[in-house]
Amino acid sequence: MRPVGRPNIVSREQALTRALEVFWSLGYQRTSLPVLEQATGLRRGSLYQLFHDKQALFCEVLDLYGSEALATMDRMMPPGCARANIVSWIKHHATRAHGKAGQRGCLLVETTMEMGPHDPMIAAKSNQIFSAMLARLENAIAQAPDIASGVTGGGSAEIARAMLAFLEGLRVLGKTGQTRAQVALSVECMAASLLAPKRPN
Repeated sequence: MRPVGRPNIVSREQALTRALEVFWSLGYQRTSLPVLEQATGLRRGSLYQLFHDKQALFCEVLDLYGSEALATMDRMMPPGCARANIVSWIKHHATRAHGKAGQRGCLLVETTMEMGPHDPMIAAKSNQIFSAMLARLENAIAQAPDIASGVTGGGSAEIARAMLAFLEGLRVLGKTGQTRAQVALSVECMAASLLAPKRPN
């Protein structure tokens, strides 16, 4: 019996990274199996052996994208960090809301808009990643010793949700060609209102 596909000379990690790039550029629906074959360097049989099907591959791509985003949050906002750490992460996240990165958008947002209403498995994966981001933001805000409490009338959970909604909305606006200066001003206004520093006694 002839083997399915050609010998696997591409690692699983390489295939995932290459698939991420093409899914991010084209979206889920426009990324066909021939496109994935060309991007990953694997034939259809090898792709099926590694990932079962296109949907399963995409869910692993989202896991990779999400794990990188969460690792950045963990590195920049360690437990008990100060307000400055949170603001630094916000500014880091916002660097992808203008220029070429802004035009590309956020894979997670694009996926939620494209596939969320139609694919329960992909919708659940997106929600899982967003929930993990929210949990990290909420913990950082709650533990920061120099953020004023009760300024907006909401607790750390509400502030975290408002911040994430703002940041992902900023990524959407990045597709409209907003400038670095516009993004910076938006971030400063948001941080001043939602993350007001605690006044010295």
